Amino acid sequence: MFVNIDKKTVRLWAPRVALLGACLAAYFIAARLGWVPANPLAWLLEIGDRVKEELPKYGILAPVVYALFYALQIIVAPIPGAPLSYTAGFLFGPVTASIFSMLGIVLGSAVAFWLARRLGWPLLEKITPSSWLERWRNLSAVNSSILWFLLMLAPTADVFYFIAGLTTLSFRRFMLLVVLGRTPGIILSSVIGANVETFGVQWIFILIGAMLLVSLAGNWLRQRVERRALLAAQTTELDER
Repeated sequence: MFVNIDKKTVRLWAPRVALLGACLAAYFIAARLGWVPANPLAWLLEIGDRVKEELPKYGILAPVVYALFYALQIIVAPIPGAPLSYTAGFLFGPVTASIFSMLGIVLGSAVAFWLARRLGWPLLEKITPSSWLERWRNLSAVNSSILWFLLMLAPTADVFYFIAGLTTLSFRRFMLLVVLGRTPGIILSSVIGANVETFGVQWIFILIGAMLLVSLAGNWLRQRVERRALLAAQTTELDER
């Protein structure tokens, strides 16, 4: 059975895919002309190796600062933190990266949940574009632990931590869902980051394509959850009448 992706999803993702394709094409042309490194992975790894050589000087402080930064990007700029996990895997190794990435997620999601529960929708209206907020508004009516676990399992935007604070989920239950849902993805991205030196450029592009497909699947899942929430809200409203 094929996944039915609606026109709204196509309109949302088509410009992003087109932009990514244009950027890749521009890079290949620039590389052929000698304007940029022909092997971007080797260039980035060279920079990363220099950073890794400096990290031992800072001891435990380096991963602690990373965890705090991870938490801060959830609270201040609610965007996906997957690139941070890949970078941490490369710099700290898979185990340390996984542990401190999860510490950052737990801290950031806890603060986001608490702020949303205290300040409500006005907070989200200040930190989230209105066009996005309208698409996600129905999620505040979703109180199912299973559905929120699935949302945490998918690579969804960090703003969902705030939206969860507007549901009736308890703080403890939500934090448990965060840990259970986010841990597999964090471990996977940390392992990939730690082993990126063994990958060729072609594998990097394959991974980028895979991440796009997973993001599309996560967006499809979110829309299914939204529609279910909207249907439940309409049913409740009719029952009250």
